[in-house]
Amino acid sequence: MAKETKEPMTATQMLDELDVRTLPDGKKRIFSMKFCTKEGKLHYFPQVYITGINGQNLKKMRYRGVQPCCSSGNPEGHIFPVKITNIMELDGHPIDWSNGYAENDMKKEI
Repeated sequence: MAKETKEPMTATQMLDELDVRTLPDGKKRIFSMKFCTKEGKLHYFPQVYITGINGQNLKKMRYRGVQPCCSSGNPEGHIFPVKITNIMELDGHPIDWSNGYAENDMKKEI
């Protein structure tokens, strides 16, 4: 059986997807995500939702809070702060960083 590959997603599309935290019926939006920590450890979570971290401005710091969960949305474990440029895959779509998002965003901060 051949493995099904999904179309790459641009970084801008990925950030738009991460900004949608709830579905129209009020349930949490659950993703699968693959990312790398700053220590170089690869993490894959089949079910996570995006959340904040108390007292942190994650958008300004270019991080997102990722909470592993079960299929019904109940949290499991602890929240992982993930740098957006370390996200490698979202819902099976590889992230295409060639659209220059990170480079253009850095210029705005200077």
